[in-house]
Amino acid sequence: MEFKSLLPLSLIEYPGKTVAVAHTGGCDFRCHFCYNRDLVLNPGALPSISEQEVLDLLARRKKWLDGLAITGGEPTMHTDLPKFIERVKALGSLVLLETNGSNPEMLEDLINRKLVDYVALDVKAPLEWERYREVARIEDRAIFEKVLRSIELLKRSEVDYEFRTTFAPGLLSSDDIVAIAEQLEGAKRYALQQFVPRSTVDEKFESAKPAGRGELEKLGEEIKDKFQKFELRNI
Repeated sequence: MEFKSLLPLSLIEYPGKTVAVAHTGGCDFRCHFCYNRDLVLNPGALPSISEQEVLDLLARRKKWLDGLAITGGEPTMHTDLPKFIERVKALGSLVLLETNGSNPEMLEDLINRKLVDYVALDVKAPLEWERYREVARIEDRAIFEKVLRSIELLKRSEVDYEFRTTFAPGLLSSDDIVAIAEQLEGAKRYALQQFVPRSTVDEKFESAKPAGRGELEKLGEEIKDKFQKFELRNI
């Protein structure tokens, strides 16, 4: 399996754990506000990192790392992901998978085989087709239906997980965040993330102004009781 970036250490990616972070290239979404522009739009231009390099890093740093976070782009687009994770688990490492939820079949397989220990699923917009189409810039409604399946899969599974939403200026309103919270009510963990204006897929968003801290904190107070755990990030 091929990766496009490898971060040796992160203290924030996996709650309570220290992990390395490996990025895959390519994505089936085109979210305006995504800050991994090259990974999404032009992964072939980026240097490649082999899966053996990732595994070697985990082996060398086994005393200091709890595991590996696999993110993207969208990792589940890569059919060799399960076999790679098998090799990671053979090292005794925890695995965090970050996904947009567009491949519930692979996600279910990974959960059933206990190949993932934590799943972070990005919820882009209120769970309505037209809003998702607008924010994630997808044209196939079947992909949206798959996202819904992934969300329900996580809510009924025993795997540890979180849902999270980036509060993208001009795309999402406070009412949208409340709607998302109501649709996900009862979930184990939900994180509301501040927008980061850098290297965005839609270059216009590099000059977009994030919501103020006060607005995010007010929203957090309004929705936090809907979840077992709630967190504000990047503020």
